[in-house]
Amino acid sequence: MTLSAVIVGPGKMGRTIADLWRGRGHEIRYALGRDDDLDAARSASVAFEFTRPDAAADNVTDLLRMGVPTVCGTTGWDPEPVSRLADELAVPLLVAANFSIGIAVLKAAVDEVARRLAAFEEFEPGVFERHHRQKLDSPSGTARMLSRVIEESAGSLPPVAALRQGGQPGEHRVIFEGAEESLELVHRARSRRIFALGAVRAAEWLVASGERGSVSFQRFVEQAGADHA
Repeated sequence: MTLSAVIVGPGKMGRTIADLWRGRGHEIRYALGRDDDLDAARSASVAFEFTRPDAAADNVTDLLRMGVPTVCGTTGWDPEPVSRLADELAVPLLVAANFSIGIAVLKAAVDEVARRLAAFEEFEPGVFERHHRQKLDSPSGTARMLSRVIEESAGSLPPVAALRQGGQPGEHRVIFEGAEESLELVHRARSRRIFALGAVRAAEWLVASGERGSVSFQRFVEQAGADHA
């Protein structure tokens, strides 16, 4: 099935998404910048929103009110209000801080490890992340997500450390430090392309699945895995 998409935010990620989207046999209808009218997205199968924290809420709200299924990867803002709006309007919305399939699996692994180690007080959890120097939010949305997973699973909010340096696409390290041993779970991105590909595959699933309202990237990964099995 050929789908049409609108890119809201034609930056590096938007351009990579557009290339991958076309490579999978789909159509890019428009690439909309800061001063363009979002009404052009009205007839698209799906919209990708990758802009700035101060613009995301308004952009996603407008897209939802037009009835356009939306995949948003902007970080550093509160998506709860638009998630509720998506549920009210029954318009598909997937907001994620990280579109890496590996990170989605890491999240599940961190949850499992935190639960198993919660009874052993000597294991102190912590989160470390590093990204390229141009990344705006610090710590990353993914690091905050991992810390919340630990808090929900183990009952305590771990410290989070962040480093902005060079061109590193992204590294997240979750450390459970014990008195005589430590356990680490690490994910390293070798290219930003993995995030674009995850967003593209999530958008295809969002349209094909018949989902309504707000859904998580985690649900996409788990559902895709279940379908494959």
